Amino acid sequence: MAEEYKIGEVAALAGTTIRTIRYYEEEGLLLPLRTGGGTRLYHQQHLTRLTTILQLADQGFSLESIRQLASIRDKCKTGDQSSNLVSAQLSNELDIISARLSELEHLKKEILQAMKAITKCRGCQNQPTSKGCPQCPVKHERDKIGLLNLIWDQAP
Repeated sequence: MAEEYKIGEVAALAGTTIRTIRYYEEEGLLLPLRTGGGTRLYHQQHLTRLTTILQLADQGFSLESIRQLASIRDKCKTGDQSSNLVSAQLSNELDIISARLSELEHLKKEILQAMKAITKCRGCQNQPTSKGCPQCPVKHERDKIGLLNLIWDQAP
């Protein structure tokens, strides 16, 4: 017989809270077994499904996207229909991830540029403000490196 876990054990194994597990149950994403007394019982498959849900949510997948992925096959009449719909959904998710990766790559380049720019202040004894260091070489790079506008003071 497969090992059964209670909700607290599953929460500990998955590194989450009981409330989170109940939330996913309320959303129809996780359907534990129940004893006659109402105690939730989970098997390894439940734990694997939960950790997948948690991973997707942690990586920015919306609850609706997770719900769609979890329910597509149940709505299909054939394996062919299921395959086509799941593939389309996964392709859509890949497009979203690719766009996000592109945005993150752009941000990475900007961070590297900002790091390079701020090294020009090493050894500077002036106060790190526009007033304290009016000729600051970093200040003059704010037009090229947007992140520097957050790091440096707001003075023109």
